[in-house]
Amino acid sequence: MSVAPDFPRSASDTFTATREQIVLPRGMSYLIRRDDYPNPICIWNYHPEWEIHYIPAAQGFAYVGDYVGPFKPGHLMLTGTNMPHNWITPGAPHLPGRDLVLQFDADALIGVRSVCPEFEVLHRLKPIADRGIEILGPEATEIGSKVIELHENHGGPRLGLFIEILERIEAAPQKRLLASEHFTATYNDMSDRRHRRIDRAIQIMQSNPGASMNEVAGLVGLEPSAFSRAFRRLTGMNFSAYSRSVRVWRARTLLAETDVPITDICFEAGFNNLSNFNRYFRLETGFTPREYRKAARIRASSMIASPAKVA
Repeated sequence: MSVAPDFPRSASDTFTATREQIVLPRGMSYLIRRDDYPNPICIWNYHPEWEIHYIPAAQGFAYVGDYVGPFKPGHLMLTGTNMPHNWITPGAPHLPGRDLVLQFDADALIGVRSVCPEFEVLHRLKPIADRGIEILGPEATEIGSKVIELHENHGGPRLGLFIEILERIEAAPQKRLLASEHFTATYNDMSDRRHRRIDRAIQIMQSNPGASMNEVAGLVGLEPSAFSRAFRRLTGMNFSAYSRSVRVWRARTLLAETDVPITDICFEAGFNNLSNFNRYFRLETGFTPREYRKAARIRASSMIASPAKVA
C-alpha cells in the first residue's frame, strides 16, 4: 500500500505545495509553537521562512523536496527558504503535541548580523539549509530538548536560547542533506521568479489589505489572469479567499493589541462595511469581533499572571 500517493514526484509537481502564511509575533525574531497531528496546516507546504522541526515521540515519513524517508522519535530537521516539506504519521487518529515548530526569517536576521554578530551562524548554515538537513545521533535529542525549553520558557530570556539552538545545529557532527542538488537547482530555477512575485503580492496585501486583485497584479508586473493562476498554484487559495484571510488576520491583531474601536478596525482592515466584516470574521475565527477582543484580553492577562504564580 502506498503511504502518500499524492505527494510530488518531480520539481514541477511541487507547485501544488501550499504556501503557509507565517506572521512572527511583534518584537520577536521567531515563532515557536507545538502542533497536534493531524492538523489543518500539517500539509505539503512551503514558506520563505526557515523551519526547525522537532518530533519527540512519534514516527512516520518525512518529505523534503524530492527526499522521502522514515523518521523516529527524536527527529530533528532544518528546512530553508521555500523548500516544500511535510511529516506524515500514517494511521494515527490523534497525536497531541506531536510537532514542535520553530520558524524565523533567516534572510532578515542574516541582514542584521553586522549589528548582532551571533546571527552569523545563519549565514554559515544557509548552503546546507537550502537543501534541508536532518540532525542525527544523540545531538538531535539534546537540541530538541532546547527547542522544548524555548517553547516552554515564556518569562525568561529566550533570544540566547534561540541562538544556542542554531549554533548546536551547526556544530552537530552528524548531519544528513535531504533534497538532491538536482532538485534544489531545478526547483529554484523554475520557482524563484514566481515565488518572488507572489511573496511580493502577499507583502502588498498585508500592508494594504483592501487592495484589489487587479491592483496587486499590476504592482508585481503580471496580467490579472496570469497572476490569478500563479497565486492559486503557489498558495493553494484563490485571491479573494486569501485576501479575506489577510484582512481578518489584520483585524485580529488590532483587536488583540489596540483599543481602536471595532468600527474603525473594520475599515482599517480593508472591509467595506461592518456587516461583511462581522460575517467574514466569524466565519474565519468562530467569534464576533467583540467576543474575540474579550477572549484575547483574558488570554493576555493569564499569560502575564502565570510567571508571577510560578515565582
